[in-house]
Amino acid sequence: MTGAALLPRAVTPADWPAVSQAFRDLTFEQTLTYGQAAARRIGAETQFLALDDEGGTPVAAACLRLKRVPGLGRGIAWIAAGPLMCGTGAPPPEPAQIQAILAALRAHVTQAGHILRLRLPATAGHDPQTMDEAAARAGFHPSTRAAAYRSVAIDLKQDEDALLAGLHGKWRNPLRGALKAGLELETGPIAEMSGRFDALYRQVQAAKGFNPEIPPEFYYDLEGPDFAHGVLIARKDGTDLGGFTLGLAGGTAVYLFGATAEAGRKLNAGHFLMWQAMLHARARGMHCLDLGGIDAEANPTVTRFKRRTGGAEVTAPGPYEARPTGPGAALVGLAETVHAKLRARR
Repeated sequence: MTGAALLPRAVTPADWPAVSQAFRDLTFEQTLTYGQAAARRIGAETQFLALDDEGGTPVAAACLRLKRVPGLGRGIAWIAAGPLMCGTGAPPPEPAQIQAILAALRAHVTQAGHILRLRLPATAGHDPQTMDEAAARAGFHPSTRAAAYRSVAIDLKQDEDALLAGLHGKWRNPLRGALKAGLELETGPIAEMSGRFDALYRQVQAAKGFNPEIPPEFYYDLEGPDFAHGVLIARKDGTDLGGFTLGLAGGTAVYLFGATAEAGRKLNAGHFLMWQAMLHARARGMHCLDLGGIDAEANPTVTRFKRRTGGAEVTAPGPYEARPTGPGAALVGLAETVHAKLRARR
């Protein structure tokens, strides 16, 4: 396909799982289950969109979260880990196709008077420079109003021996110690095991004093037709020592939250759980495990832990922004700035 015009088509929530799962770059942020919950959390609405070629075949799709400014009717549309552009069985999109997709999205959203922001999936293999150039040609510019995303992604298409060989020596040795320590693994759906994980999480949170913007309990009710959510618990002598929560969507698993009690840290339960998470996701047909983000400045210890798993560092292209013409965009931007300042004072 070249840069031919694409036709936006609204997709119903009921049809979205089937549409989105036709793309191999689908991650949990573009699922119906997560998208609707994330929109409700901030008082936004979800819109599901396919971009069809002239023959009616979808070449891209996106779940948008639209937050309107009260009384203005306009707002900000946010596409997290999208648009989806890599069709299952299709070659990677060419720059001209990427530009056409982004231009069609920009036109669709800005013609309605909204600001459009998006950040592509980090695990899709897009070249950041190519995406930057395509986004600029499509009328976007880089934005600091949304968070960038950098992570470590583990290729689960490897066999178990290759995964083990890829571990850094200073990571593999603690894992071997954990495997010899007699730790036991218990897995199950979040609906059945959230209480046990939450007890571990609260214990670690009280000791370390962290407070994430989106707490784990937001995710506890998230499980649906296009998003599986599971818990891994490390135990010894009948006591829970650590836990991980994993989200699975499309072919990508993502580490969401983890908590290891002091007794578990002495037995390297974190290494045990991460290794088991790789095997757990691989056994369920996932081709990639996203370790949930890294920030070397804010959290160097966790970043080093994740980098030593043998995964590749990946960066999500974007975030990018496109604004409509006229004074409405300035009013939306002003409202966003005021809202951010009020939140900061709380």
